[in-house]
Amino acid sequence: MLCYHLAMKAKLAKAIKYFSPLEWALWLGGMAVIVTGFLLGEEKNALSLISALFGVSCVIFNAKGSVWGQVIAIAFALTYSAFAYLNRYFGEALIYIFLMLPIHIASIVMWIKNRNADAEHMEVSINKLRPAEYGFFSLGAAAATTAFYFLLQWLNTDNLIVSTLSLVASLGAAYLMLRRCEYFSLCFIANDIILLVLWSMKIPEIGSSVVPSLISFALYLVNDSYSFISWKKIKRRQRAFEEMKEI
Repeated sequence: MLCYHLAMKAKLAKAIKYFSPLEWALWLGGMAVIVTGFLLGEEKNALSLISALFGVSCVIFNAKGSVWGQVIAIAFALTYSAFAYLNRYFGEALIYIFLMLPIHIASIVMWIKNRNADAEHMEVSINKLRPAEYGFFSLGAAAATTAFYFLLQWLNTDNLIVSTLSLVASLGAAYLMLRRCEYFSLCFIANDIILLVLWSMKIPEIGSSVVPSLISFALYLVNDSYSFISWKKIKRRQRAFEEMKEI
């Protein structure tokens, strides 16, 4: 029994040390702010709260290059798409059900297959894309923008232009995330800004029930910025280790 307790204590200490003090502050502080905003709001929506908590959690794990971030992102995609659909943001619902959800599932497979075997914890091996791939990606994004604009227009989506921009930013983030490229965070940063605008436009219609989502997107903006910095550091460490092995 003593050995069991010592082993559990060691695992707990290891889990605590997995995140830096800054990462713990971003995660727990973010969750506290979201819950506080939910409790203070006059109109409450459980989907908004739950999706916000899943969202702020998955960003922190993604910042560590952990596949668990993709697992949590699946829960976020399901809850957020339901919340968006109920508020007639059909573009957002389509993005997260038919684009982000499959991408998160595929990313779990790809990230596990491309693990950094030299890391102490499960960590994805960060990829370096060729310039030609960025070119094809840009052309595909332009074509997708046009196609989705008319699709969302046909669905009578609220705030059509902003919804279309959100879809394109999400598309870019999804592709780069699947390809294990650190620039996926920049697309998420752009999308965070777009979503802050998009959901702010709903305040006159649905009131304070949107507050947890607005708070969460503001937190995502901070966390995605940290995620980009974190992935750049991980990439430098991985490349330096590879160079040392070649010597």
